[in-house]
Amino acid sequence: MNTSESLLRIRDLVVEFVSDGRVSRAVDGVNLDIWPAETVGLVGETGCGKSVTALSVLGLIPSPPGKVSGGEIQFEGQDLLRLGPDQLRRLRGEGISMVFQEPMTSLDPSFTIGSQMTEVLAAHRSVRGSAAAAEARRMLELVRMPHAPRVMSQYSFELSGGMRQRVMIAMALLCQPRLLIADEPTTALDVTVQDQILALLDDLRRETGTAILLITHDLGIVAENCDRVYVMYAGRIAEAAGVDDLFDEQLHPYTRGLMGAIPDLTVKSARLVDIPGDVARADASLPGCRFAPRCPHAMAVCTGDPPAMRAFRGGREVACYLHT
Repeated sequence: MNTSESLLRIRDLVVEFVSDGRVSRAVDGVNLDIWPAETVGLVGETGCGKSVTALSVLGLIPSPPGKVSGGEIQFEGQDLLRLGPDQLRRLRGEGISMVFQEPMTSLDPSFTIGSQMTEVLAAHRSVRGSAAAAEARRMLELVRMPHAPRVMSQYSFELSGGMRQRVMIAMALLCQPRLLIADEPTTALDVTVQDQILALLDDLRRETGTAILLITHDLGIVAENCDRVYVMYAGRIAEAAGVDDLFDEQLHPYTRGLMGAIPDLTVKSARLVDIPGDVARADASLPGCRFAPRCPHAMAVCTGDPPAMRAFRGGREVACYLHT
């Protein structure tokens, strides 16, 4: 493809869920771009719509109760929302793969790791038998799996959390995707294993050229692993910037709040700064900026029309009336 064009392009995405006759918007007008061979962070508090955005890309929103009710999602220039079920199945794995939060629930405990990996190869690349087994072992070795041949014959419950996550990454890469979505890939892992997994993802990006969408609630992870970052709040993008620019200066009050919640281990008496108030519910019909009830800089205009994303210096964007 033409590398001057974005690999993934999301415009005005709206995802709604219906429960007890009530409609909630988990994603409300999201715009996002990912370019070839870059790592993009999507960061925000739990429940802000990060995972729903990712599932929308792969056509995995459960319907009912959910549906994509507006916008467009283009991958390599192809509108994914117009693809049929068979076309989407081919896209998953071959074009876009996903590493989910909890590998224990993503791996089938009744089949060996090797059989699950070779099944992926048979379904997407028509590779079977000894050739599939050899490719599966090679991929486990690529993700630095200790004793890869032995792991092929083991079950998921026999592996540690870090080993299971390496299996999931290996399976996601089997079909040589151009985009890897990693949804909180280090959840429930200890700090040492977390660092190893994140370093592995970065190594694989450099070696294979696969672009990565890294979904997390941790700005520390974003700082060390991403090229650009989108900050999400209550279903909307609040700010988008290069990682260095974002950490040098936060434009949106919500981003400043997230930054203040990062502990400073170099200062002995440092205190964490919390964001007052409760996270806005997706089904709350709040007018204007959804962060306004918690914002120390809220003005009358903030409760009118929602602030639009505006270009700012250095190619950044922010949705805030403080920057008009």
